[in-house]
Amino acid sequence: MKQTAFLIAGEMAGSGVLALPRALVKTGWLGVPIIIVMCAMAAFSGKRLGDCWSMVEARNPDMRSRQRNPYAIIADQALGKVWSVIVSMAVTVTLFGASVVYLLLAAQIIEQVFQTLVPITLCTWYLIVAAAMTPLMLFGTPKDFSYLGIIAFGATVVACILYFIQMMNDIRPFVFRWGIHGFQDFFLAFGTIMFAFGGASTFPTIQNDMTDKKGFSKSLHYSFAAILILYLPIAIGGYAVYGEAVAPNVASSLSATPLTLAGNLLMATHLVAAFIIIVNPVCQEMEELYNVPRESTGWRMLVRVSIMLGILFIGESVPRFYTVLALVGGTTVALLTFVLPSYCYLKLVEQTQGSQTPVDTPGWMKLVCWEVIAVGVIGGLAATYSAISAIFSTAQAIPCYLR
Repeated sequence: MKQTAFLIAGEMAGSGVLALPRALVKTGWLGVPIIIVMCAMAAFSGKRLGDCWSMVEARNPDMRSRQRNPYAIIADQALGKVWSVIVSMAVTVTLFGASVVYLLLAAQIIEQVFQTLVPITLCTWYLIVAAAMTPLMLFGTPKDFSYLGIIAFGATVVACILYFIQMMNDIRPFVFRWGIHGFQDFFLAFGTIMFAFGGASTFPTIQNDMTDKKGFSKSLHYSFAAILILYLPIAIGGYAVYGEAVAPNVASSLSATPLTLAGNLLMATHLVAAFIIIVNPVCQEMEELYNVPRESTGWRMLVRVSIMLGILFIGESVPRFYTVLALVGGTTVALLTFVLPSYCYLKLVEQTQGSQTPVDTPGWMKLVCWEVIAVGVIGGLAATYSAISAIFSTAQAIPCYLR
């Protein structure tokens, strides 16, 4: 249960810590209660997703063995084959996009750390980081690297403490707007907040590896509480201290001091560890698609190296992570984290095929499920529109391989 909590917190915490201060710039102080509410909704959805898998296992004992694509299986049981395919594609897109963002952030931080000693570009650092991460992608399932969750979360906690201390040292007179910028900026930030809590894509895979799956609910509670405790001080501190000038990656706004240097090294450690956690379900999904045997090390290496080449290509082509992060948050993250968990749960509890009987569910829980679904649909559509508008309304940087 503790390892599961560390895996969940470790994979989610990094991007939110770095991106949420800029999100508050676009929402004003209204963003603080939004962060809290979205955290509660994401935790509620994660619990419903865990309940879905428990129901699937109870109704089909064959599912109690290790499965490569448990989220797709949940969708298949609740909504049918078409939705199973949609979920598989959405999981792959979400985690693939998040993997690109995590490596870009890691390369950006490493460039900032070593810019005086090794004056090479972000494009080159991204290539180096991707090459270094490739061997670590060969782990089979989350059960094989549970310690990475402890490393990722521990590094984030210490980095956040160092960042916050540096923010307090950077306090200075400032002038910034206390309100919301506009529709597009607000929902661009809303998509970022959704992404910050969008770990549901990996939840079924992690739960499926637990010895006692009944402990998954407690793991969720611990991990989301820990994530919120990390997010709020950095988001509020970054917005309060740097105001409108805070960078999309808050680490770039901190003064260059030994505290910032140590924090950056720890955050880079988190990002590369979290990358291994979130890219693993993508690898398993592709192996399932191509029917790669679990014991076939050669074919598994080929599939996973191919995935890394795709991540490398997208990362060298994408100029900025912030709008991409918001786009992923408003589309696949909204679907997988806020819409489908509750919808699949409502469908599964009502099923009566064969010997199945409907599961007694309180009315308030059904109401909350529909409210979470509504927020996911409306907020996701608005965030997607805002992100696409931002992408096409601003000049794009030249890809690394064309420079």
